[in-house]
Amino acid sequence: MIRLALTLVALIAFGPAARAEALITSLSTHRLQITSNFVGSEIVLFGSIERDSQTVARSGGYDMAVVVRGPRAKVITRRKDRMFGIWMNTDAREFVEVPTFYALLANKPAGELADIDVRRRQQIGLYGIALPTSRPGTNPGGTVHFREAFLRINQAKGLYRENPTGVTFLTPTLFRATIPVVANTPVGTFDVDIYLLSGGVILARESTNFEVTKTGFEAFVANSARDHGVFYGLAAAAMALFTGWAASVVFRRD
Repeated sequence: MIRLALTLVALIAFGPAARAEALITSLSTHRLQITSNFVGSEIVLFGSIERDSQTVARSGGYDMAVVVRGPRAKVITRRKDRMFGIWMNTDAREFVEVPTFYALLANKPAGELADIDVRRRQQIGLYGIALPTSRPGTNPGGTVHFREAFLRINQAKGLYRENPTGVTFLTPTLFRATIPVVANTPVGTFDVDIYLLSGGVILARESTNFEVTKTGFEAFVANSARDHGVFYGLAAAAMALFTGWAASVVFRRD
């Protein structure tokens, strides 16, 4: 009994301190179904900052960063050079387990949220995101250029983005963010990490997710290709043969 009492006293005395701030968040939907004519949509994130009774408002105010990451995949970025009059692939980098979609929504530019070390640890912002590569290529020192090209290409596609006005504080403790879902968005589970910061320090973090799925005939085709690859391939070949035959009949010159 004495040992148990001492253990309880130690836990109370040296246990983790209560968090001064906490986040409560909610998404407008956790499942978005898209069809072949999908042109884009938005998912709204609402949240509030809860403070305990002994915590007063921060003198510098609060900052908010919402990081959205799409399903991870392996992506190869290649460089083409002109050799003997022909454009050829001369080098490449294989980026492994990278998000197919990335968005940072904040109330200010990423560089003003926190220093680069904090942003790299939490992968906040395009310059903080980790892009591991497993293929050094013929010029290992050129990886930084492939990274820049990877980010530039995905930004042009609208799949990688930063929005320094993507989070709006409705009151000092209530906020709202609009998550873009672009027309060419990948399907799968999207992770959403919400960071509360003040003075460059992360005070609280909350995580949630939503899912993007296909519906209708497009979903049937995608599921068939994934679950019944052999039959899907045979059906596609048969359809190609039939289409070719039908075209030859229609456009045949007698």
